[in-house]
Amino acid sequence: MSLIRDLYTVFDREYARHVARRSSKNSLLQELKRNLAFLREGLAGQVTPEVLIDGLEDRQFRSALESGFRFDSLQRQRLTRSTCDGVPAFERYHGWSSEQLICKVYERVAILQKLKQGGSGVDLGLRLQNLFKLMMLVTAHLEGRQLQVRRSQRD
Repeated sequence: MSLIRDLYTVFDREYARHVARRSSKNSLLQELKRNLAFLREGLAGQVTPEVLIDGLEDRQFRSALESGFRFDSLQRQRLTRSTCDGVPAFERYHGWSSEQLICKVYERVAILQKLKQGGSGVDLGLRLQNLFKLMMLVTAHLEGRQLQVRRSQRD
């Protein structure tokens, strides 16, 4: 009887770990998508950069980072040229892992938050546009999709 109870205990722990990992994965993807949608609407609506920066979320990323979540589990393949659709600005990210890409997105979010506080002469609007493009690339990569970029927008 004790052996069966021990097996149930092991199963319960492993299953709970699996559910937590899956929850982290879904939460992080949803946070990325919400940030992307927020930036899309904000940039199209010409919302001030300060408001956009304040609205960017990073709670799920921080939580995943603290729990030791493996970001490469979201997409095991490295970024390919086909995902980038030949956009020269994305060439520098070719071959990057999912972890590198996700960390770069949230690094830029943190930098924007600090630049906003400092009141520097940096063009926050341009940096937000670049963050939006990077988020589009990372989201497409994580979902295993190829970006569809019109020829006039490649640069």
